[in-house]
Amino acid sequence: MPRRLHQFAFFAAALCTTAAPAQSEDRPDVVVADFEGETYGDWTTTGTAFGDGPAAGTLPGQMAVEGFLGKRLVNSFHGGDRPVGTLTSPPFVLSHDHLNLLVGGGGYAGETCVNLRIGEEIVRTAVGPNTAPGGSERLEPRTWDVSEFRGRSARIEIVDARTGGWGHVNVDQIVLSDVAAEVPPPPVTLERTLTVDGSHLLVPVKNPGAGGAAVRLGLFDGETEVQSFNVQLPTDDEPDWTAAYPLAPFDVAGKTLTLRTMGQPTEAAAKAGFERIRTGSEDEALEQADWTRPYRNAFHLAARRGWNNDPNGLVYHNGQWHVFYQLNPFGIAWGNMHWGHYTSPDLVSWTARPIALFQNGPGDAMFSGGGFVDSQNSAGLGKDRLFVAFTSTGRGECLASSDDGVTFTELPENPVVKHSGRDPKIFWHAPTERWVMAVYEQQDTPEVRAVPADTDADGNAILPTAQIAFYRSTDLRTWERTGAFTHPDRGSVFECPELFELPVLRDGAPTDETKWILYGAQNRYFLGAFDGASFTAESGPHGDSHGAFYAAQTFNDAPSDRRVQIGWVRTPTYLKQFPGQTVNQCLSLPHDLTLHDTADGPRLRFNPAPEMLGLRTGAVKSWENLTSEAASAALTENAGLLTETLIRFEKDGRHSLTVAGIDVSFEGTSARIFTDRTVTEVYVDGGRRYTVHARSPDAFEARTGSVGEGDPVATLTVHRLKSIWPPAQSP
Repeated sequence: MPRRLHQFAFFAAALCTTAAPAQSEDRPDVVVADFEGETYGDWTTTGTAFGDGPAAGTLPGQMAVEGFLGKRLVNSFHGGDRPVGTLTSPPFVLSHDHLNLLVGGGGYAGETCVNLRIGEEIVRTAVGPNTAPGGSERLEPRTWDVSEFRGRSARIEIVDARTGGWGHVNVDQIVLSDVAAEVPPPPVTLERTLTVDGSHLLVPVKNPGAGGAAVRLGLFDGETEVQSFNVQLPTDDEPDWTAAYPLAPFDVAGKTLTLRTMGQPTEAAAKAGFERIRTGSEDEALEQADWTRPYRNAFHLAARRGWNNDPNGLVYHNGQWHVFYQLNPFGIAWGNMHWGHYTSPDLVSWTARPIALFQNGPGDAMFSGGGFVDSQNSAGLGKDRLFVAFTSTGRGECLASSDDGVTFTELPENPVVKHSGRDPKIFWHAPTERWVMAVYEQQDTPEVRAVPADTDADGNAILPTAQIAFYRSTDLRTWERTGAFTHPDRGSVFECPELFELPVLRDGAPTDETKWILYGAQNRYFLGAFDGASFTAESGPHGDSHGAFYAAQTFNDAPSDRRVQIGWVRTPTYLKQFPGQTVNQCLSLPHDLTLHDTADGPRLRFNPAPEMLGLRTGAVKSWENLTSEAASAALTENAGLLTETLIRFEKDGRHSLTVAGIDVSFEGTSARIFTDRTVTEVYVDGGRRYTVHARSPDAFEARTGSVGEGDPVATLTVHRLKSIWPPAQSP
């Protein structure tokens, strides 16, 4: 039912008249609504998208909202893009020739819009500029000529009827005026031909906040779209860096293609950067210094250039550890999701491989998923063939396979699962002789209705439909849903699910007891049983976020049934220190997961993979029986280096500790600490606790070490570490 709220203080009394005032050149504007109150007053709402009152700017999970006036605006991103609703004004009289307003958000007619209604008829409407990933939350002026309706009663209706991407609308400052608002110039469409006489598309890039123009570019072969992507082009002759995008997978060598701007309005100033786009070799864009820049971590995996987030497709195949990852090749912010790819024979020496999965434009990005080996030849494509499972945002859950471990071909049945969700992880369940897909779902099902969600401080449900669903298959081509698992703590079953079995260790030795672990992106986990169709929790959620660590994944098919995990380390940008930053984010070190019996029941431990000993250079310093002052001096002496620090305190408890300017204080007795340029990982007391710390931009130059006063150290060892990049590229 609609909710009727208190009267807006800013609704002008002049709007209650039944006749239009006489025309006057200096007649003042009338503010219909400026949305500066805490409630919507006499406006009525339906649904939940608009909340209980105007938003104080940007809402949780939303890009920065700009271009509104004052402190508040209408913002239907309450709860994200999924909620829907309407917001309708009381009647008012169209007393002037124009109705001016600010509008932003989604650009979907009838779904994310502002309507002017006279009676039941919509006589004017406006939408935001955005219909594709990326875009901007900036509100822009709109103006309606309403002179033909002067003197008539009307209502404003703000609509959010869309649940997908850009499923929200932003509105502010609705004003009656005899002067039309100045609106942005019509969209500028830039277009030119481009002959593909090089292996890569070379695109100049401007970093966030550096004054570039955000555009969506399309590359066309005739009228067929080859690829499209969002990028921030320079508006002068100097990019911050150049993206090198491979063209070979699109079979366009030697062709003359059309390059044009698409979608939302393009700033005319973008022409400078647009004209610089060309084809050429990858070497023309890359630099030797890419591997040694001060913000680039030396022994943590990351893209060479661009943005990366979740690790994907972790799998061991034919003697190689494969790490795929979410990649934006066109910027150091999230977007344009592809799958980057590295391989290693030993988890230390890594080889960069070509992009494995390409988006089909920003509207069909390649989101996260897992990797596995079809040792059964279930798909009929060959025994021991390498597969990856991924979310195609425009289609659903998809599979692709490779015979060389580098190039991938999709199954013709894609999408093999279609639902409201993402991030499939597939493994072979031997007892039932079936493939199992654990996948995040966010939809209303009997399972989720049976388990009410936890609520926030205001009583609002948190992720009310989050769950991990299970599908099974015999041939990898057809799948049936077998159920789902959820919990009142919806965050523990949110995104990037993992499901695997581990033996319970007692005093370090394996027992006959095993437990299944169900794991979510926020690193909380449940222990229980899995029968190939459904998961039954026996305890949990356990664990914590591990600090700057998210969306971890474990390798399938690892030797000796090891369960090796890598996560995304969420780091800030360092644009104040390095405006031309070329790479952003990194992945964690590989570490082994083991399940140990404790007084509270089985619990996971996290320890660096044994292969990490290969990072040591042989340079080592050791001390014993140090005062806190002596330990601080020793840590400071080595604080500017790439190090592995092993420290054991004389007493158990809370220890104040800084290594290379990063606070790594912990509770326990001992710690093993890996310190890279911007990331430090801390393993406490044999893996009982694990945390990740990212260097603050405000402390980028901090390189001191310290131990809390009066806290003696029993032993301290500092190993020098090397870069994982090829020797010629190491620092």
